[in-house]
Amino acid sequence: MERLKSHHLKLVVDNFIWVLIIFFLLLASIAIDGFFTVENFINMPFHSASLSLMILGMAFCLLSKQMDLSLESTYVIAPAIGVLMVTRWFPGIPGNFAVLFTIIAGALIGLINGLLVVKLRVNSFLATLAMLIVMRGSVEYLLPVGIFEVPSLFGTLGADTFLLGNFEIPYTIFIYIAIFFMADFIIRNTVFGKDVVAVGSNATAAFIAGIRVERIHILVFVVSGMCAAFGGVLAVGKMGSVMNQLGNGDILFVFAGTVLGGVSLDGGKGKIMNALGGGLLLTIITTILNYSEVSPYLIKSIQGLTLLVAMVLNNVIELFLKSSLSR
Repeated sequence: MERLKSHHLKLVVDNFIWVLIIFFLLLASIAIDGFFTVENFINMPFHSASLSLMILGMAFCLLSKQMDLSLESTYVIAPAIGVLMVTRWFPGIPGNFAVLFTIIAGALIGLINGLLVVKLRVNSFLATLAMLIVMRGSVEYLLPVGIFEVPSLFGTLGADTFLLGNFEIPYTIFIYIAIFFMADFIIRNTVFGKDVVAVGSNATAAFIAGIRVERIHILVFVVSGMCAAFGGVLAVGKMGSVMNQLGNGDILFVFAGTVLGGVSLDGGKGKIMNALGGGLLLTIITTILNYSEVSPYLIKSIQGLTLLVAMVLNNVIELFLKSSLSR
């Protein structure tokens, strides 16, 4: 009986992000008139998609005990490069190739980050922080006023909907959830995914076991860059434009969402689908604050405080679990 209780408690702790999501949804549905609507429950995952893909990129990095602060700049410069390729630099290329160029740009940015960290031995925090600043400055130079016409495929991926009954469902929701399921499958069931977790848990032991640690570290940065780039595709498609301030300051929420989703900063621990929950929770909190007509000057403070309480509560429950299991 005691073992069964411990098992249930561990299950709750391992999936605590979904407990928090249910709690906030129930609280908002009771306290806020008009919150519990089908349209709202469609809009929240729709608006969380772009941020969630950056969180997915960060999850891959943290699982291997690295970090990528450049995600918010990759998120804007990759689609900017993709669109500029087909509109200004090589206008003869079909417009929809811009999405492909965007993903390639994200992968190349990730490769540069990986080489800086692995080959030049620069700390990942410092290397990606420098890249964040370099890319943000570069995109402001390339797009002083933004681009207000983007290829149609961006809109298809980021804004188009299909009719289900009486409701319009954005394709974006299915696209980004499918990407998360694919990433979860990779981490759980492929050699690469298991190597990522092994390297994050103990890089020395992984090296002794024959895992090419440096290659894994480079690849997770490439994956991270591609995730941020595709998140940028969805964001640009939703807005119908590329603005140089897109994603500015989002890296703090990317970190918060990833850690809230249970991905450990110490590496080797975390679930991809819980990282999805981290992005969704951030959007739910923002939606609740907007419905509550909170002053825009207080929103970030309340978001930060809410996230801090949630993470502290998660840690307290985890410590309690460890204490219970050790008895």
